Amino acid sequence: MSITHVRAALAAVVVAAGLAVAGPAAAAPGTHAIAWGRGAFGQLGNGSDDDQPIPVEVRNPEAGFTELAGSLTHSLAIAADGTVWAWGQNNNGQLGDGTHTDTNVPVKTAGLSGIVEVAAGWGFSLARTDKGNVYAWGVNNFGQLGLGSFGGSYATPQLLGEMRNITHIEAGWFHSMALRNSFTVLAWGANSRGQLGDGTGVDKASPVVIPGLGGKESGPVFDIAAGFYHSLAVRADGTLLSWGANNFGQLGNGTTSVTASLSPQPVIGGYGQVRAIAAGCGHSYLADGSGRVWAWGDNSQAQVAFTGSVVTQPQVVPGLSGIRDVAAGCAFGLALTSGGEAYGWGQYNSGQTGTGHPVPMPPFPVVWGPGITRIAAGGDHGLAARQVN
Repeated sequence: MSITHVRAALAAVVVAAGLAVAGPAAAAPGTHAIAWGRGAFGQLGNGSDDDQPIPVEVRNPEAGFTELAGSLTHSLAIAADGTVWAWGQNNNGQLGDGTHTDTNVPVKTAGLSGIVEVAAGWGFSLARTDKGNVYAWGVNNFGQLGLGSFGGSYATPQLLGEMRNITHIEAGWFHSMALRNSFTVLAWGANSRGQLGDGTGVDKASPVVIPGLGGKESGPVFDIAAGFYHSLAVRADGTLLSWGANNFGQLGNGTTSVTASLSPQPVIGGYGQVRAIAAGCGHSYLADGSGRVWAWGDNSQAQVAFTGSVVTQPQVVPGLSGIRDVAAGCAFGLALTSGGEAYGWGQYNSGQTGTGHPVPMPPFPVVWGPGITRIAAGGDHGLAARQVN
């Protein structure tokens, strides 16, 4: 449930200037993927189904995995040649290799090339090409693949024909989101808690435009994030918005409520210019322009890094500075510094934080670092790309 927020924002800026949709910058030579946390379905990709409290190498290091994404039970990566590889649970075809066979080592997803971004939901996957097209595969019970129908599953990637000029994709647990180059925010899939933000609470099998985001009236959108039952968006002026479930205060509006918000509303608090955002099962993060991390929502596992069971508006996570990206697991958090060091905190029953410390707080460094270039969080496992010296 993480995503390369800063690069998505840069792509949006490029498009705003009237240029072509840009793919990611070239990866540093000799990058490989590492993983840690829960491994019961092979989602760590190291050839084992065991939990790992500190990072282990993902197999196939020669592929040069760079971009990464994780869900509850599977993982995705982009290789240096623009192909997609996947590992973990495959009961719904979410690995995209044409089978329904689980694997604890990476397998190549069928028929994809020129991929610059991947996203992983619960039992489904998304990929974006350097041309701004989107592919989806896996389970479709809530319409989360965006194919115009409900039900079934697809074991190979399906092109979403109407999705063009996309600069960023996000996968929540049961819903999907995308940024279009006009800074329109699209959403589809499950909507029982208002997580699509279209004001209806009705599931959608095809992408719909979220009213009030992007366009001339509200200004361009800088970034988006999809969680379990809630979603986030940042406008270019720095305004942070949220919608969906708020039972744990994950919308950051100062309250908790069993009634969901069906449309975007402002996140309150004294945070500065937003640089990156992430949404977990019942909590949310942002990294601001000064390198601080702010957190709010469910704190039952110290994933918001404060005392108390819930935090209803953004508060600074102590002990972190110089942060450029954040990632949210189901009940843990990760942060990446500009110098390539990652930190983890929160739930540790499967080693989710990657720190080797069973203490949830304060944030400890991930054991295998520095030199980390990307971070991603699945439900109960973490992923990172790391430079090889």
